[in-house]
Amino acid sequence: MHQQGKLILFHGTIYEFSEIDTTFGKPYKDFGKGFYTSVNKKHSENLAKRNREIALMRNPKAKINPWLYVYELNMELLKKLNVKEFPKADREWMRFVVQNRSNKKQKHKYDIVIGPTANDDTRTSIQAFFAGAYGDVKSDRAIDMLIIQIEPEKLPSQFYFANNKATRLLTFKKRVQIK
Repeated sequence: MHQQGKLILFHGTIYEFSEIDTTFGKPYKDFGKGFYTSVNKKHSENLAKRNREIALMRNPKAKINPWLYVYELNMELLKKLNVKEFPKADREWMRFVVQNRSNKKQKHKYDIVIGPTANDDTRTSIQAFFAGAYGDVKSDRAIDMLIIQIEPEKLPSQFYFANNKATRLLTFKKRVQIK
C-alpha cells in the first residue's frame, strides 16, 4: 500500500486509546517491548480477535471489543531515526528475535525495527531451541531449524516502534471496531 512514500499500517487490539504508549506493550516479543503494526489488515484483525478470545477466557463476563487502528507512515521520515530492517527471515533476524523473546528489557538500540513476523508457536519453539532440541544453541544449524519451526514466511512484515520519537512518525487515520 505504498502511496508517494507513505505506507498504511494496521494495529489490532482490544484496547481503546487516543495516544500510543510504547511502555504499555508486553515484553518478550519479536523485537522487544513496544508498539507493533502490520502491513496486513487481516493479520491485525485476527490478532485483535485472538486477544479478545484470550481475555474472555480469563473473564467471560467482560465486555471486550476488538479494534483496528489505521496509521499512515511517511517512509521519508525513517531516515531521521535509528532503523533496523530485516528483509527476510534469516539467521541474523532469528538471533535478534531470540534475544528479544528471551529478555524482558529491550536490549537493542533501534527506534524502529521492520521485518518478518514470527508465528504464535514461537515461544514453544524458542524454549525447545534453548533446551538443545535443535542442537547447540550457538550453531547455525540450530538457528536454521528454529526458523523452519516458526514458519515466518506465512506471516506479513511487522513494523515495531520502540519509543515516542518513533511513534511520532505515525499519522492516525481511523479506528474501527472489528465485527
